[in-house]
Amino acid sequence: MVGRNDLEFVRYVVGWLEGAGVRAWVFGGWAAELVGVSAPRAHRDVDLLYPGADFAVVDEFLGRDDVQEIAAKRFPHKRAFEVGGVMVELFLVQTDEVGSFTDFWGAARHDWPADAFETEVDGLRVASAMAVNGYRAGWDELQAKLQRG
Repeated sequence: MVGRNDLEFVRYVVGWLEGAGVRAWVFGGWAAELVGVSAPRAHRDVDLLYPGADFAVVDEFLGRDDVQEIAAKRFPHKRAFEVGGVMVELFLVQTDEVGSFTDFWGAARHDWPADAFETEVDGLRVASAMAVNGYRAGWDELQAKLQRG
């Protein structure tokens, strides 16, 4: 599959990951579009949420010969790979006694709403509107925390 970042491509990527044991939810611009938070538009990448304790299963997938990892995007909270010239990013969502969260370099924590993983649109697992809007609303604060480190 090469070149077009359309809904068929998103389904392909999610299905490919699922076949490798990586259960992910569509996030970012695609999720915003699918849950009606934003109007349809062209997308440069595919963002996904990956709920798990760590990236062990994802790293196994990234180690396959048919996967092109983007090593510069390998962080404690993120992994990325390329498919047909399109970047796919997975954000780790862990859980503790408070709830679901992403820990950005140990410097900033983003808490996800309780309904983050409860939405499905046309057979795709999609981050909830509350998750998409909450992340967008907290972006500037998250960046400020990361700057302070």
